[in-house]
Amino acid sequence: MGETFAISKYHDAEQIIKQLDHLIKQPIYTIRPDKLQDYVENYFNKKCAKSKAMIEEAKEVIPGGVQHNLAFNYPFPLVITKAEGAYLYDLDGNRYYDFLQAGGPTVLGSNPVSVRSKVIELLNDCGPSTGLFHEYEFKLAKKISEHFKTVEMFRMLGSGTEACMAAIRVARLATKKKYIIKMGGAYHGWSDQLAYGIRVPGSKWTQAGGVPRNCFKYTQEFF
Repeated sequence: MGETFAISKYHDAEQIIKQLDHLIKQPIYTIRPDKLQDYVENYFNKKCAKSKAMIEEAKEVIPGGVQHNLAFNYPFPLVITKAEGAYLYDLDGNRYYDFLQAGGPTVLGSNPVSVRSKVIELLNDCGPSTGLFHEYEFKLAKKISEHFKTVEMFRMLGSGTEACMAAIRVARLATKKKYIIKMGGAYHGWSDQLAYGIRVPGSKWTQAGGVPRNCFKYTQEFF
């Protein structure tokens, strides 16, 4: 499409915080059930019929029909076939503005050409993984350290869950303390000790099915 999306300037952080504070103090308005159902019928069931059909088939081999919880959507997940810049395209050909950006990682936009071409080049040379060290792992760590002065050393992990688990272990080793303080209502991965106060601040262990309660002995939340 030839379009470029990037941050051209950084806005006044204090002003943004004031606007956000004003926004969250506004009354919450819900959608009338009949209007919501009408939207479901006239948009999702008609315009996203192929997604709906594929998700039903996927449920037979994938729990919930998706591989990642970010994909869950009401009334059913959408099946995305293409990502480009600020847009996503689904199986039915519908185009969407991508405000999700994979939950945060795709800070350069979806599928940028410069990144894609280099990744394809590396895949052709090495495949997706060797299990050993590659020069670009060093180059990336060096770039991160150059651009983020507080990051003296950098190591990649397979998931955010692993990163949080590693951070806790390192912090405990460095401070000799046991307790963890996490943000109530926030998601910090799937590890047992952080499945606490998920989605709803103050809910503690109530949404942590399958996790023994003693796993939260040293976990506290703030909100």
